[in-house]
Amino acid sequence: MKKQEHHFPEYYQIGTIHRTHGVRGDVIMSLDTDTPSRYKTLKLIYLNLEGTLKEYDVTKITVREKEKSAVIHLNGIEDMTTAENYLKFDLYLPLSTLPKLSGKKFYYHEIVGMKVIDEKHGELGIIDSVHELPQHPVAEFTFKNKSVLFPLLDIFIDKISRSEMIFYTRMPDGLLETYIEE
Repeated sequence: MKKQEHHFPEYYQIGTIHRTHGVRGDVIMSLDTDTPSRYKTLKLIYLNLEGTLKEYDVTKITVREKEKSAVIHLNGIEDMTTAENYLKFDLYLPLSTLPKLSGKKFYYHEIVGMKVIDEKHGELGIIDSVHELPQHPVAEFTFKNKSVLFPLLDIFIDKISRSEMIFYTRMPDGLLETYIEE
């Protein structure tokens, strides 16, 4: 699943509405996070309604930690029939609500646009996107007119300079060569 392909640069996608829950307009949303408990006190959320974000007050939320989901009630969605109109809609929050990360910890959206510098090969390119694969996430950049994917695993990350927009890496042996061999 490709991440960060929305048109709201000041927001991040927190989840998607998957189904209704009961007859009073509650819905079950997925939570795209490693720490669902952060959202237990959520009061406001934005829905992507055909390319425009609309603000909704969250009047009730019950986070399901293990399932990485939540049952939520949004003000104005008062019955199951209305709630069904919102199935598969994506939910967003402002980037400003994310806790700041430092060191080698990062959010995917933070590294898109960063220059990749490898300790052995030097400057390689700019990170175009991040893909979440079943095994682990990978970053994509273009090197010598070839699209290259590299694993976003701690062992291959040297450091991240947010101020300089540089992602320092130690590419796995032979990875670049597999992309540029003809």
